[in-house]
Amino acid sequence: MPPRVVSINLCADQLVLALADPGQLLAVGRLAADPTLSAMHREAAAVPAIGGSAEEVLRLAPDLVVSGAAQQRKTNALLRRMGFRVLALGAPDDVEGVAAMIGEVAAAIGQSARGERLAIELRAAFRAPTDPVGAAALVWRPNGFVSGRGTLSDAALRAAGLENAAALAGIGAWGTMPLERLVTSPPDILVLDDHMAVKSSRAQALLVHPALARLAPPMRIGTVPTADWLCPGPWMRAAVDRLRALAEP
Repeated sequence: MPPRVVSINLCADQLVLALADPGQLLAVGRLAADPTLSAMHREAAAVPAIGGSAEEVLRLAPDLVVSGAAQQRKTNALLRRMGFRVLALGAPDDVEGVAAMIGEVAAAIGQSARGERLAIELRAAFRAPTDPVGAAALVWRPNGFVSGRGTLSDAALRAAGLENAAALAGIGAWGTMPLERLVTSPPDILVLDDHMAVKSSRAQALLVHPALARLAPPMRIGTVPTADWLCPGPWMRAAVDRLRALAEP
């Protein structure tokens, strides 16, 4: 019999929702049902939601807890001391790393065949096109945070036929692109997360700075739904499709 599972991490929630049998999940985190953050929000709505505390897990008595290695580090340690089996997931930022994580979760919950299919879907979502657009796009996040070569954002851009402007600017896997640098050397396309493009914090205010409007046109500004690529998985195909649409003249 497949193990009964509780998930207490947003990205883990989505993986187990995609992999588990109906009724196998005892609970997922509350954020899993938020359509602005979760690509699996419809599936999550049919599963009980918890806040993710050790006390809640104890009451449910699952066979396996799927969690985040960093975000729930203290809770994981407590659950292990209480005798629970905990699978703590890292945050791989390349396609093969995510495929391996899918396989690990699938094996742990007794769904290896489904995991293999999901990994195939993931690789297909990131397959590079034979006719790349060639335009340069910058995925720009709060505080000017950008992802360079070798990241999932970079892989999504390349799968959409686009060049990663952060990588072209010499930025490594992670870095920042100050507004001043962006204004003096704008990309062809500026990509924002949809729920980030609001002025709700000083970090997010950068994304709606008036200087950006003066760059368009010729620079195009578009958004990708945050839920489509906040967590890695085959649902990122929707983000790639959105990037392809933004690339169209």
